[in-house]
Amino acid sequence: MSLSDTQKAELDAIVANLDHEDSDVRRWAIYDLGQFPAETIIEHLVRGVGDQHRAVREAAAEVIASVPAELCLRPLTPLLGSPRIEVRNLVATVIAKFGDAAVEYLMEALDHENEDVRKFSADILGLAHSDRAVEGLAKALYDSVENVGISAAEALGKIRSPKALPHLIAGFKDRDYLKRECAEALGMLNIPDGAYFLMEQIFATDDLLVQYAMVDAMGNAGDLKVLEFLEKNITKMAEPLHGPVALALLKTARREHINLLGRNEVPLEKIIQSVSEGDEEYQQLLINQLDESLDPAILLTLTQAKDSLSSNGLVALIKVAAPHSQLSKFILEMVDHPDDWVAYTAIEHLIHVDEAAADAIKHVLAGHRNLPQLAAIKVVQRLDIPEAREWVRPFLDSGDEDLRSMAKQALGD
Repeated sequence: MSLSDTQKAELDAIVANLDHEDSDVRRWAIYDLGQFPAETIIEHLVRGVGDQHRAVREAAAEVIASVPAELCLRPLTPLLGSPRIEVRNLVATVIAKFGDAAVEYLMEALDHENEDVRKFSADILGLAHSDRAVEGLAKALYDSVENVGISAAEALGKIRSPKALPHLIAGFKDRDYLKRECAEALGMLNIPDGAYFLMEQIFATDDLLVQYAMVDAMGNAGDLKVLEFLEKNITKMAEPLHGPVALALLKTARREHINLLGRNEVPLEKIIQSVSEGDEEYQQLLINQLDESLDPAILLTLTQAKDSLSSNGLVALIKVAAPHSQLSKFILEMVDHPDDWVAYTAIEHLIHVDEAAADAIKHVLAGHRNLPQLAAIKVVQRLDIPEAREWVRPFLDSGDEDLRSMAKQALGD
């Protein structure tokens, strides 16, 4: 689109302001460019992205977002190789917003002479989630610069396309420095065949970091066959891998709807140790496995980890353990837990505890914690403990309205 002489003069004046010493003037000049046809301003916007002042760069990125992809992406991608990290990051963010429309240009950039351009192009292609990028990224696995190959492997995993499977397997075999990243990417594909390949390879390396990535990938992509392999071979692996293997077992069991804790082959002690040493993810996966149908002996073993379990874990364990008389001691111990929620749950389940229930209730009611006392009064209503009426009666004068109300209800007053 051609401009009139008046428009050309106006545009020239705005462009001149891009060199103004005042950053506010430069920023408003960027916004003023937006009134002109895209093809007449793109070079100036790209220049603005490299400005020394953040507000100017962000203004340029904002205006570029409204420019057609075919006009801005080719001149913009070379800035991924800028020596200034703030410019690289901004350009990466802008390009990523174009999504699938950017794939063609980023594929071209995988052959750019600047290694940073190639690396960041691979990174952004992973975010685009387009399987059109698989072939280009597969080629980039063998880039002369290791960081480019690593980014390509990571991107292939993020795309999650089955087309990436043979390329990641080949990369794992052909490039030692890519083994960890290719293993992680195979897990992200969530394809059992990738996990089967890693099963065959895990004892062929002594690199713990690579083995860790392989185990993690098996947990992300494995099935019953993988679960059985991990159960059988956990003790053959180095001690630092036992925790990751336990996590992989729990993740696979959740995905395959398998009651892991009830399996004869499961390394229960290793799982308990790993949950004790692990983070919240371990605990939640264990909670998902808890079921009243579990053998009481298994539940008793799980109580050994009580000091390491989160409040969520303890509450879940109390609920499944309470119906089993063999676990009464555990329920009674939890009555005095410092977390009110845990204590409340244990007290609620005293209905399953026979002779010791009365002493536990009396102990709680003589204490100073309102929420546990409220649970104890509720339990008194459900149990036939004649002397308990005298323990509850003082709460009719409690300053806590809930305790007064519950006491009145329990005593029938």
